[in-house]
Amino acid sequence: MWLLSTIATASIALGVGANAATTQKVIPVPFSKPTSRLPALRGRAGTYSQELNNNLTGGGYYAQVTLGTPPQTVDLVVDTGSSDVWVLASSANLCQSKSMQSYYGYCLSTYDPSKSSTYSVVSQDSFSIRYVDGSGAQGDYIRDNFSIGGADIEALQMGLAENSTINSGLLGIGFAANVAARTPYPNIMSLFQSQDLIAVQAYSLYLDDLYAETGTILFGGLDTEKFIGELKIVPIQPDRYGNYSSFTVSLSSVATTDDNGTVTNYTQTAVPVILDSGTTLTYLPSSTANRIFRAFDAVDDTSGTGLVFVSCDYLSNDKNLTFDFRFGGSNGPIVRVPIDEMVLDNVQGYIELGLDVPSLPFDNVCSFGLQPNSDYYLLGDTFLRSAYVVYDLTNKQIGLAQANLNSTESNIVEVTESGIPKASGVASQIPAQQTTTSAGNAGTATSTSSPTGQSGSNVGTRAVPEPGWKALIITAVAGMGGLLVGAGLVIS
Repeated sequence: MWLLSTIATASIALGVGANAATTQKVIPVPFSKPTSRLPALRGRAGTYSQELNNNLTGGGYYAQVTLGTPPQTVDLVVDTGSSDVWVLASSANLCQSKSMQSYYGYCLSTYDPSKSSTYSVVSQDSFSIRYVDGSGAQGDYIRDNFSIGGADIEALQMGLAENSTINSGLLGIGFAANVAARTPYPNIMSLFQSQDLIAVQAYSLYLDDLYAETGTILFGGLDTEKFIGELKIVPIQPDRYGNYSSFTVSLSSVATTDDNGTVTNYTQTAVPVILDSGTTLTYLPSSTANRIFRAFDAVDDTSGTGLVFVSCDYLSNDKNLTFDFRFGGSNGPIVRVPIDEMVLDNVQGYIELGLDVPSLPFDNVCSFGLQPNSDYYLLGDTFLRSAYVVYDLTNKQIGLAQANLNSTESNIVEVTESGIPKASGVASQIPAQQTTTSAGNAGTATSTSSPTGQSGSNVGTRAVPEPGWKALIITAVAGMGGLLVGAGLVIS
């Protein structure tokens, strides 16, 4: 993920059904809210889930974990785009410097190794990670006991940041081959399996919609109540060296469909994209993005303010317009993202903090949750909220389906050595009008029902970006929302 500004959050909870087999090894992990801590739900017999925390303007999903003896509670950004777990030391420069906090934000939660009897140093001054936006962290590699969603992991190696330009630690859950260390080590996904907590290195991600208060990451399994129709499998693509280091899949096309069935395709060829929960927005090739901008009269000001501006009128979505992402060829899965999930009502808050918006052809100004990029193509949270994604690191495959938004039921199925099981979700999503207000505008969330009628490597040198309005907004936006843009992508 790239960190452009801080993250505000709304809690996400998990409903765990009572019908999961007791022999399954699945770990439900809830996403929790730093300002209103909710306990992680305890899973049954190998099922572990963690509550996540949703930023209403589109970025920052936190998992509440504990580490050390006695346990210390820490909130970490869940990042499928990186592979290290790292935490902010209570003595970190950012946490002690008011001048740094004015640029990068207040430390959200920290860890004090002097208060843990199980803490040990692996190697001093060896943790150094830099992300593609220039943010980063430095410090020691350490080991300590770590607990997430009721799963206790012994002696997890992680980074302890004494220097950081990021105000929260990260929970990197990617391939171990992508850890930011000169000497590879077993990361959290490796230990989940080697300590017999889950059968294979796999998890499913359910972020739910923009205004939702429920959602989970489920280690070791999937939940058939959280998606619609068939879960389709696409292969993960290796990097140019033949290694598996990121969750890269083939995006065959991006199109829009309106309520008249009119389809407009914006792509000319398939491109590799990374499924990255540590990124707020969706980043597509410039040629594709520019076609979309012209169609929606959007104004690309990424070279100035860093935003793409679009009319807030699209939040009403009166034409039921969706962005349709197809993967893996003509028979591959399609995930449909409503336009009101791609339009973020966060510009007025930025204006109040001093953002100078250029002259625009519309008065009601929002930002687009889609931007151009020439180096990395990323599908972040503006896409992932509409998708149910199963990440199978062991079998190098991804399962994709349409998310069943606001589901309150659960039917957990374990992912085994044979790979992601062939599974079907609920038959359809039945919307119920449920008005939710955020950032000054009303949005509509949906409730769903099940078919039965129940409701349903990379070490880099540390770099500090030049102060600008994006950095200055970090502190003031705490509680309002901001952007995470691919900070999980590590620069070699």
